[in-house]
Amino acid sequence: MTKKEFDLFLSAKEKDLKGDTKIDWVDRKKQWLEYLNALYEVIGGCLIDFQQTGKINIKKDSIEIIEENIGSYPADRMTIEFADEKITLQPIGTNLIGARGRVDMSGKYGSVKIVLVDSRMKGIRDQIRISTVERNSVPQKEIDGNPEEFVKWEWRFVSAPPASLYQPVNEETIYSVIMELSNGYK
Repeated sequence: MTKKEFDLFLSAKEKDLKGDTKIDWVDRKKQWLEYLNALYEVIGGCLIDFQQTGKINIKKDSIEIIEENIGSYPADRMTIEFADEKITLQPIGTNLIGARGRVDMSGKYGSVKIVLVDSRMKGIRDQIRISTVERNSVPQKEIDGNPEEFVKWEWRFVSAPPASLYQPVNEETIYSVIMELSNGYK
């Protein structure tokens, strides 16, 4: 790489730093917590009949999450209790690569990731985008607007690797995951 190319690279980095690509972290955190609450509402809604009959008890408590650029903030953790079982939904955060948020759902027999992703994505492999850069060229960002303006974010379960496919968070998958995490049933 030449001195001129390196200078162009540094100038591009400065431009990025000063440009409109800055993230509003206060808004990002607010949206994340709203999506987290919506996830808990979906799960609670699927389990409401079992709560009313006393077969399931759902609790929430506040935990502290610490994220780069956001800092420390409180978020709700959900616990589903039944018989002698406990399933915990632990929020991880919003400052992630490839997802707008993540919650780990765990029980006696393991854990499952729930991620907030672009609804068009079918799996982790859809997140990978490969582009070629000619030798002696300076990488440039796309100039066709903010692609996140058109994203519809949805919560999805992530299946085990290597497939790592996304499955919707709905009544059927919620019941299946709870059963899997509580007694190893698949």
